[in-house]
Amino acid sequence: MRARSVWPARLALAFLFLMLCLASVALWRQLELDQQQRLEERIGYQARSLARQLENTLHTEVESLDRIARLWNNLGRLSRDDWEQEAELALADFPAYQSVQWVGADLQMHWLLPLRGNEAAANFRLTPDHPNYPLAMQAKDTGQQRFSNSFQLVQGGRGFVLYTPLYLEDAKGQRQFDGFLQGVFRVQPLMDELLAQLDSDSFSVRLLENGQSLYSRERPGTLADTSIEVPLRLLNNQAFSLQLSPTASLLQSLSTPLPQVVLGAGLAISLLLVAALALALENARRAGSMQRTNRRLQVEATRREETEQHLRDSRERLQLVLDLTDSSHDGLFIFDTRSRELLHMNQATYAGLGYRPEQFAQLLRDAPEQLLPGFHNWLEQAREAQRDNQSRIFQREMCRRDGSRQPAEINTQLVQQGEREYLIAVSRDNSERLQLEARLQRLSQQDGLTGLYNRRFFDQQLHSEWRRLRRIGAPLALLMLDIDHFKAFNDGLGHLAGDDVLRQVGKVLQDSLQREGDVACRYGGEEFAIILANTGLDGGEHVAARVHDLIAELAIAHPGSPYGRLTLSIGLAVAEPVSEESPGGLVARSDRALYRAKHEGRARTCVWSEALAGEEPDRPLPPA
Repeated sequence: MRARSVWPARLALAFLFLMLCLASVALWRQLELDQQQRLEERIGYQARSLARQLENTLHTEVESLDRIARLWNNLGRLSRDDWEQEAELALADFPAYQSVQWVGADLQMHWLLPLRGNEAAANFRLTPDHPNYPLAMQAKDTGQQRFSNSFQLVQGGRGFVLYTPLYLEDAKGQRQFDGFLQGVFRVQPLMDELLAQLDSDSFSVRLLENGQSLYSRERPGTLADTSIEVPLRLLNNQAFSLQLSPTASLLQSLSTPLPQVVLGAGLAISLLLVAALALALENARRAGSMQRTNRRLQVEATRREETEQHLRDSRERLQLVLDLTDSSHDGLFIFDTRSRELLHMNQATYAGLGYRPEQFAQLLRDAPEQLLPGFHNWLEQAREAQRDNQSRIFQREMCRRDGSRQPAEINTQLVQQGEREYLIAVSRDNSERLQLEARLQRLSQQDGLTGLYNRRFFDQQLHSEWRRLRRIGAPLALLMLDIDHFKAFNDGLGHLAGDDVLRQVGKVLQDSLQREGDVACRYGGEEFAIILANTGLDGGEHVAARVHDLIAELAIAHPGSPYGRLTLSIGLAVAEPVSEESPGGLVARSDRALYRAKHEGRARTCVWSEALAGEEPDRPLPPA
């Protein structure tokens, strides 16, 4: 009878042990899935960041062709000497060019640099049967640059062409097509040059065109089964994608043994808990037997001593498991969500925040908002995420003992035991990752040489300020600045000196800004731009005068300038966004004012006026 009464309790213990094991396995599986998700997100983020940097690098480097086209379209067809000077600057700035060409309105090759290595293209004519003919006609019709698919070059090998349409204004002010300014690239040199400027040692990289491989750069230890394909937008062309395969060393650096530690700890705790309950049941049964018979007293005492030894051994194993969790760099704490009493926490939970164990436990129990701001809202979000089977990884902040805040990525798991609800939280200090993301964002908007904002940021900021000022009815001033005789400076003193001058000019432009919100950018090459929001003509002229004064104070010797020192030419234009649709006209007007300043002798500021609107340049501009 007594034996039959014991079996239901044993079955209940077995069922409890099974449930605890299943919960531990479920937690382990969830941690594994969450870790895999973090790995995929991290790798995907780095892959997309690499692709965007590659796009931005190509976009920045081909700005030289856009600049030549603007000269052509604004001032009329350049002389061959001026064209060759500008083309040589583009070739020097970006070694990936195979050649820079002018194909006239008759689609016949006229000018070509460099000739050496491109002799086969000297008499080239773009005919309707050429694979790029439709794309070229599209560029002609739209007036926009077009980047071709890969094709077989007449010089040999596969390559790409960037078509930039050129126009002239006739006597009636109508634009007439004047051919294409073409940038020709070979596949291998272009990709080598672009990737040389990027940090891509953690990936093997392949360039795909419509799913077919055009280029590959392999790294040792690549894991091909975890490849990620990211679409590329090379100017207008969306036929390309970048396939990246992470290396084993990258994946190893992002992994953590925490899921295995949690699984082992959970199973061990489950086993010890059930063993303790079973021991209590066995002790109760033995106590009853001792009262019924003295003959079994010695046997029961012996068994009890053995059981107590087993309990001591179990406690030692439990302590070993808890010590293992203390070796983790991630914080692990388990608490009752109603009373906020801690069941367990490892050393990383409180030590990294500067607390003692009892201080951390007291704060969690009595003032959780002082320990984890928004604690109650976070608890509700964790319940909703688990109920809706959504991600249970939350980005929060935890307060250190000194009052500062530490970013924390917290992975949560809610466990219901009877009427009690427990939360298992694994926290990680991810401040380095957040700083890395912020740094990558800054780098994508910054010019690497001068430290100023780049052309991409200029375009975004100009449109953003244009929309904002349109709403409040305020003016916008734009200064376009160009270093006078910069090619002569580079030829006479070398490119290192030229780079140093660009950095000094960038600092002068930054120092000349006196209001928060004003922006100085490197527009391309030796050309810069300053956006002055909510500023009229007087404010723009004041900033331009300040720039001239600061440049004069530098007193940088310039043997190729008639002034004997470095000078700037500045074009200034002011617009009222409320009366114009887009900022494109403002850019064109400041450009025209800049080139008029160069025509009038450089080292000066020219303000755009209606008189310049109908004025045609009487001769090509002198070299910069």
